[in-house]
Formats: sequence, structure tokens, C-alpha cells
Amino acid sequence: MASKKILVVDDELESVKLVGLMLQRQGYEIAAAQTGAQALEKALSENPDLVILDIMMPDMDGYEVCRRLRASPDTADLPIIMFTAKTQVDEKVAGFQAGADDYLTKPIHPDELASHVEAVLLRSARRQTEGPPPVSARIFGFLGSKGGVGTTTLAVNTAVALAQGPAQGKKVLLAELRPGLATAAMQLGLRRHGALAHLLDQPVEQLDARTVEAQLDEHSSGVLVLSGQVEPPGVATLILPSHAETIVRHLGAMVDYVLLDLGVGLDEPNRRVLLGCYQAVVPVEPQRVALALAQALLGELTGSLKLARHRVKAVLINKAPAATTFTKETVEGVLQHDLAGVITPAPDLAFQAAERGVPMVMVQPTSLVAQQFRTFAEYLVDA
Repeated sequence: MASKKILVVDDELESVKLVGLMLQRQGYEIAAAQTGAQALEKALSENPDLVILDIMMPDMDGYEVCRRLRASPDTADLPIIMFTAKTQVDEKVAGFQAGADDYLTKPIHPDELASHVEAVLLRSARRQTEGPPPVSARIFGFLGSKGGVGTTTLAVNTAVALAQGPAQGKKVLLAELRPGLATAAMQLGLRRHGALAHLLDQPVEQLDARTVEAQLDEHSSGVLVLSGQVEPPGVATLILPSHAETIVRHLGAMVDYVLLDLGVGLDEPNRRVLLGCYQAVVPVEPQRVALALAQALLGELTGSLKLARHRVKAVLINKAPAATTFTKETVEGVLQHDLAGVITPAPDLAFQAAERGVPMVMVQPTSLVAQQFRTFAEYLVDA
């Protein structure tokens, strides 16, 4: 069997030689790069089995190299270990969010380095041989351009409207994959919060269908729920890209419809998950700054992420009456994107729903806003 090839990326030649020597003694073949640009080039030309990547480099830091490797179809699944002198928690978090599979700090004992390399290669081999579980569900990713626009409220009410309407008799699941400040379980009046953290605490190779299913709760509407973490980002357990992908694959094999509350931002876990979504749903607030942020997010989804425009749905959410209102046509003109739905203001109903822990579509099923949620749910099924 041919030895595995490892690409070592570090701007310091001595570090490249030292790491290379450690790994050569373990039987690995070594390729080397001293800049970010060289790393991207050799990741294609050398066809390595794994990359060991420094962060501090003059032309392009390791975070950006990692993001670019993940963004390319040719290297998206390439195992990456960040190996750096940066030891702060926020630096490690940034590494994992950029798409790293592991994060090691210098200095390190050769045996420890070898054990981490072996473990990452083994996980990669298992994913390739076992393959993902078959996904039968339509998966919708709800992603906000900023906090407070109604992403969770839209996901919760759409899920309930689906379960009680066009998807009645089928299985609908709502999962909170946002990295903290998750409130869907509260909006649904569920007692258990933070079930996601139990999955994130386990090695990704141990996440099977039974383990994931054990963390689901069923709402009275029939919606299955994987509750997220209420702790703030930085305190909540970090969502790694590999965990996000694996959890979503298992969920997609269990039910007919999966609605993902992804929170805010296009970090690496969200990028990976959105690529597998049937559609991405972006709630939009009719306010100048919010529209500018939504326009930028829509541009990234159809630009750098290369989602087809018909897979990206914008929904206008009016949270409160305003003296100056944006028409549907005005918003579409600003966004340069059609709206798939419009939710009119219902502040009293929204307050009542939040206080009772009951979705708006269940508090007043005959209200205009409930009908608008149902209309959007029907649109998703028919789209």
C-alpha cells in the first residue's frame, strides 16, 4: 500500500523541515509549501491526503487558505490540521469555523502529532468508505443577514404550518444549528433545550442515526425538534463543519422535510450545510441597513457559494407598523431578487405567542399573519 502524502504549509523553513522529518519517520510522504498561494497550488498538483497548515503567513493566512480549500470542489473534503503557535480560544474557534478538522499548537511531541494525523486520516477514510446515509428529505436552510430579523420565528411558524397543512401525514423536523442564542424550543414551549450540545460533544464518527434520533423532541403540532443551545456564542459548544454535515445527513434520512435555523452568517458549517439544502431562505427586514445586509448575503449565496437563484428565497418580514413602508416592488428592486413571501406586522400576536410559548400560527390560526405563514409553507412544498 502506498504511503499517505501530507502537505506541510509553513512560512518558516525550519518548521517545515522539523514537521516533515517527524512525519517521514512515521512513514509518510511529504510535500511542502511556504506561502498560502503555494499551498493552494500544491493542494491540487500534489494531491495530498492531508494538509498541515500554519496560520501566520505573510501573503495569505491559514484561515483564508483553509476557506479557499473548502470552497473548491476539488479540495472541499481534504483533511486539514491547523498547526500553529496561536493558542487563544478565539483563534482555535476561528480555525474550526474556517473548516479545519483539527487544531494543534506548537510545540508538540512527535508521538502526539502522529496520533492526531492518524486519527484525522482514519476519520476521512471512514467517511469515504461508509458514505453518507441516504437523504430523502427536502432540506431548507433559514439564514439571517443580521440578528433580530425574525429568522427563528419564520422557521418555527413555517415548520408548524407545514406539519398541519401541506405536509400533514408526513414527518417535519426543525433543527437549531445556530451557534448559541437558540430560542426555537422556547417559542414552541418545549421543556428541553440544548439537545444539540449532546451531539456536538461526541466524536463525529460515533454519530449514528440512533444517537441523533435520541435527541429529538416532538411538539404537539407533530413537528420533531432538535433544540439548540441558549448560551451565547463563545460559551456554547462549537459547531464543527463535520458535525454539522453529519447531523444534517442523519436528519435528512429520517423525515420528509427538514427546516434548519442556521442563525446569522456564512461560517464554514453553514456553507457546508447550505450546499446540501434544497433551498436557502433569507428573511428580510424593510429597513435601509437591513436591506443592504440582506443584499450582500444574497449576493454571497448566489456568488461565492454558487447556489442557483431559484434555490435562494427571500421573505419580507414586517415586525411592526411604520410611518414609511417599503412596497414589495421596492424591496425587490433594492435586493435585485424576487420575494417568495411577505409577512405583515402583528406585534401584539407576536408578543402573545412569545409569552405563551406557542407559535403564532397556533395562537390565532385564522389571523392574516397565520395565513401568510401557511401560504409560504405551501410555496415551499410546491417550489
